[in-house]
Amino acid sequence: MKKLLLISCVFTGLNTYGHNGFYLQSEIGAGVSNTVWQPSTAPGTGQKNVLGYLGQLDMGIKSGRWQFEAGLGYMQTGVKLLNSHRYDFESPEFRVHGYYVVGPERITDYNPHITLPLKVGYELFGGNSKLSFIPFIGAELTYNMPRTFVQQTVATDHVYPAWKTVETKQQFDASCNSFGVIALIQLNFAYRLSSRFDLIAGPSLHFMLTSEVNFKGQHDYAALMNLGLKYNFINRKHTSENNRSIPKGVPES
Repeated sequence: MKKLLLISCVFTGLNTYGHNGFYLQSEIGAGVSNTVWQPSTAPGTGQKNVLGYLGQLDMGIKSGRWQFEAGLGYMQTGVKLLNSHRYDFESPEFRVHGYYVVGPERITDYNPHITLPLKVGYELFGGNSKLSFIPFIGAELTYNMPRTFVQQTVATDHVYPAWKTVETKQQFDASCNSFGVIALIQLNFAYRLSSRFDLIAGPSLHFMLTSEVNFKGQHDYAALMNLGLKYNFINRKHTSENNRSIPKGVPES
């Protein structure tokens, strides 16, 4: 009998932070993205942030305070280059003098990725209260896809209309890496809406450890604010009622 009570106490301790089991979580996020170049000098004379965003669906499991997630997502990163220059290799000036500069230009580079996120989190506080805080660390394996460029030529007396081009798969393969790895840190606040649903919100930071291009270092990063909804497969109301019916201590012998 004493052994049974001891086992009950162990499970009571696990379920304090638990309502353990599987869950499904969807999230979207938006924020800013930019690029770190190696060597550190970027093309042109400056750069600006662009819109970065993601959409993601994760399957997770909760065990005590620990949470483990894996999923599938889509992310866009990029950078806006200021006062960059495009070279017109088809012009007569190029054939005579070796080059002909058209510009300067503003070039916005949008880089799309299919992501496979793998994350581990630890619940620092929350337990049975409605609000909890779970920081995550992890990595995203990426499949990089052909980029979109928005270009705009700027003259001293005129700003020309912008135009958009999407590179072909052949062009992408010639200058870019198809696969990459992104490191991530995510700080999630979870608010319990019901016995099965949680509202998730918090910031995340994503940094590409590998290079987007294959001829120098282009490491995109994004700082995003995320919002999501979690569905718990276990009814936590029933779990809480069961926990209250379990003795909380082992009687003295």
